[in-house]
Amino acid sequence: MKRVSAMKQTASALIDLESNASGQPCGLVLDCDGVLFDSKDANTAYYNHIRYAVQLPPMTEEEATYSHMTSTEEALERMIPDELKEEAMRVRGMTRYRDTFMSMMQPAPYMVSFLRNMHAAGLRLALCTNRSDSVHDVLRHFDIAQYFSPIVTITHVQPKPSPQGLLEVAKAWDVSPGSIIFLGDSLVDQQAAAAAGVPFWSYANPQLAAAVHITSFKELDEIVTLMLM
Repeated sequence: MKRVSAMKQTASALIDLESNASGQPCGLVLDCDGVLFDSKDANTAYYNHIRYAVQLPPMTEEEATYSHMTSTEEALERMIPDELKEEAMRVRGMTRYRDTFMSMMQPAPYMVSFLRNMHAAGLRLALCTNRSDSVHDVLRHFDIAQYFSPIVTITHVQPKPSPQGLLEVAKAWDVSPGSIIFLGDSLVDQQAAAAAGVPFWSYANPQLAAAVHITSFKELDEIVTLMLM
């Protein structure tokens, strides 16, 4: 018992968190791309498909990195010349991501088990993503939509680094932003959390400024489970 108590104190000390009366976080918010899924290959193929259709070469590594963490609109605005934007948007409208590219997305190891465990433990989970409402297709495809409420997309709020999405989650849960945790993998995630006053945990990106750096969902499961004891 003493060992468990000490481990719990260690886990809780990792962050500056406005916990609830039981000393537990009020909920965990997760990003989609780069956290729940390794989707960089899928997203790169999607954008290169559009670029090829308007006779542009494949994205540079810098463009691929940028497109992976931002919204589709922002990515296309940056990488498509003005004179080709109308045709690029036409191609985008004809392209069904879920039919061609979704199968290239790889769920993070142990991610589904983590979601099941946290759901069973009663921890609230939300999603805050720079995808549009099309993310619902992704969640249904991988049968994990039932674990998240709310699911906040750029169809309804400004994309990260705006704090609007995280603040919407706190409002939906009727808790203070400082009592929840946001797990993300990119600079825009870090910036959104800072602007919202939400403690930020980094997933698989040690270069980010974060209270906690997580390397896997297995590790995340162990830490959060200790915090919930």
